[in-house]
This record gives sequence, structure tokens and C-alpha cells, in this order.
Amino acid sequence: MNAIIKDPALPDAESVMASLLYVATLYIKKPTMDLAKMALRLSETLTLPEYAESELICSVSRRMCVQWTLLVNEHEQAAGVGKCI
Repeated sequence: MNAIIKDPALPDAESVMASLLYVATLYIKKPTMDLAKMALRLSETLTLPEYAESELICSVSRRMCVQWTLLVNEHEQAAGVGKCI
């Protein structure tokens, strides 16, 4: 088996999750594309092999990526509605 070498520059999973929860809370109060994109990036971070400590983290991070991707897409579509072609 190949051992996963953890990049010491990466924050631990708990720190990434805490940041994600904070951003999600801000998003609930005032939904913006920037916050949705930030939450998506944090969710994607949790899908990195360095964070594959358990199947639960893997499963939840993939689901969060799907949900935040949908929200980013909704913001992009809403922004495109007001643009002239």
C-alpha cells in the first residue's frame, strides 16, 4: 500500500470543516456567489486524499461539493439573466 504523505502546509480536517461551517453560516445570512465559491473550494479541499481518513469524511465532502456546485451554478445563472447578449 502507498502511504499518503500529508502536506504540512495543509490545515487539518477539523480546521477545514470549521471554516466551511463558518462560511455556510455567513451564506445563510447573506447568500452571495463569493461565499458559495469559497464553500465549494473548502468542500473540494476535504476531498483531497490527505483528508481521506474515513469513509464518512469522503462521503460527506463529495455530497457537499455537489450541493455547493449547484448553488454556485444558480448564482451564475442568476447573474447571466441580467446580462445582455
